[in-house]
Amino acid sequence: MKRAWLVVDMVEDFVAEDGALTCGAPGQAAVLQLLPRLEDAYAKQELIVFACDAHAPDDQEFALWPVHCVRGTKGAQLYGPLQSFYELHRGERVVLLEKTTYDAFFATDLELLLRSHGVTDVVVAGVCTSICCYATASGAYYRRFAVHAVPDGMADLTSHAHAFAVEQMKNVLKAQIES
Repeated sequence: MKRAWLVVDMVEDFVAEDGALTCGAPGQAAVLQLLPRLEDAYAKQELIVFACDAHAPDDQEFALWPVHCVRGTKGAQLYGPLQSFYELHRGERVVLLEKTTYDAFFATDLELLLRSHGVTDVVVAGVCTSICCYATASGAYYRRFAVHAVPDGMADLTSHAHAFAVEQMKNVLKAQIES
C-alpha cells in the first residue's frame, strides 16, 4: 500500500471567517486536526496533494454559487497554517493542484500524478465533506484507488451534511474511516 493525501479545498474562501462560502469554525478545527497528520505523512514520504478550487472571474459555477476562489485572489489561497506548510514543503511530494469543479480528478492530471507515484490508497480530507470531498472520494473509487476518509479533518456547511457524507463514503465507496 502506498498512500497519498488529497486535501480538498482547504482555502481561505471555504475556511476563513470572512470566506465567501465558509465552513467557519468547523473548517478551522479540521485544519488543526489535519496539520499533525500532514507532518507525519510528509515524514513518511507520502504524497500530499492540495486540490483547490481556482476559478476564472466569469466561471459558470457562479450561476449556482456565490463568487469564490477566483484564481489569483486571497480567497483561492490555502488557509493560514496550510499555506505555511505548503510553502515550507512544496516540491515533488507536496503539490498544489488547481481544479474547477467538485471532483479533483475531473479535467486534471490528478490520476496521472497518483499513478506516477505508485499510489494505491488515497486519504481524503478537506471541505466541504458532502460536496468536493465526497465527489473526489468518488472519483478515486471509480479509478480503483482504495479510499480512506478522515472525518475530523473534514468539515461541511452543516453537521448533518458532514455526518451523512462520511456515512456515504463508508457505505457506498467502502472507504476506511480513520480516526
